[in-house]
Amino acid sequence: MSEKTFAAGLTRLEEIVQLLERGDLTLEQALALFEEGIRLTRTCNEKLEEAEGKIKLLLLEDDSFQLQTWEGEEG
Repeated sequence: MSEKTFAAGLTRLEEIVQLLERGDLTLEQALALFEEGIRLTRTCNEKLEEAEGKIKLLLLEDDSFQLQTWEGEEG
């Protein structure tokens, strides 16, 4: 996902999940998609961590903001 955006990575992950859930792939096809999904997941996670680092840095640079840990969406 070197040139792809985070959103494109998520879109492809959704496609992979849908294909795997159909259950009509050969074992080789399913395994290849699973491997691609793992790579995309890692890359998307790296992009999220990078964005989080940038946000923390920006907040720390401005004394009027206090850095808080985001707990994620509830639901």
